[in-house]
Amino acid sequence: MDAPIKPEAAIFRSLTRKPCWERALVLQACGIPHRVVREGPSHLLLVPTALAQRALEEVNDYGVENEDWPPTHMPPPFLEHGLRASWVYALGLGLFYPVVRFNLAHLDWWDRGKLVADEVLQGEWWRTTTALTLHGGAGHLMGNLAFGWGFALLAVHTMGTGITWMGILVAGTLGNLINAAIQDPSHTSIGASTAVFGCLGLMASYEWMRRERLRLGSMRRLAPLLAAATLLGYLGMGSNQPGAPPTDVMAHVTGMGVGMALGAIIALTRLPDRLGLKEQRVLTLLVPCWIILTWALALTSR
Repeated sequence: MDAPIKPEAAIFRSLTRKPCWERALVLQACGIPHRVVREGPSHLLLVPTALAQRALEEVNDYGVENEDWPPTHMPPPFLEHGLRASWVYALGLGLFYPVVRFNLAHLDWWDRGKLVADEVLQGEWWRTTTALTLHGGAGHLMGNLAFGWGFALLAVHTMGTGITWMGILVAGTLGNLINAAIQDPSHTSIGASTAVFGCLGLMASYEWMRRERLRLGSMRRLAPLLAAATLLGYLGMGSNQPGAPPTDVMAHVTGMGVGMALGAIIALTRLPDRLGLKEQRVLTLLVPCWIILTWALALTSR
């Protein structure tokens, strides 16, 4: 209310107009007449003297309730360490590598498991998952082990083991499927990097949405997305050095894109808050079961 009220009492003073107007909204909701005026360098919130005590109580209650808002720092909730699942990931890929590399089981792992765009689109969808477990060399494997381990551990802390590893698997699988759909039919791809960048997108998008709910400053909200984009540019674009192995850049982009979509869905539904330890464990166990199923289909499809 802007019309003068007499007699009046000043119940709040601030150097800027915004704090006064925030408290004026509180008084408006309570039906208390008020007005905001400027006096020198300050802004005053004025109310009828007869209602000053009640108005002061409402304003003080508002101040107490919002004392720590917006928060200057709100670390994400820590759910679990997730070391056990990360060890399974590292040991699984590490032990599978020599089996494929040296054909120890005398099975056609490479030809049956690698992603071939045309064959995926012709119905061999399991290649979108089996290709994630194949690597062309020790350096290729070690890079995916190191970054996959690190990204997954960070994501597990806030989302839980089951949600994280299922999200990584889905991001890698769907990322490969999208990659197959947009590439040349003869395009081939292997490696866990699609899933690794999927994990990066998953984590960045989830943290961005979490910070949106906290009403943090724009740069603090955007920091996870900017960090993810920087890592994609630094790690996912390949090398221009002569003799460097080719990099499937589009697989990295599609994996990260799917991961970001999944992270937003997980944040919007607040899935980590809704799932208990039992449900998280079920999701964790489904990940190796799915990989075994896809390999079974790959080896028996012909």
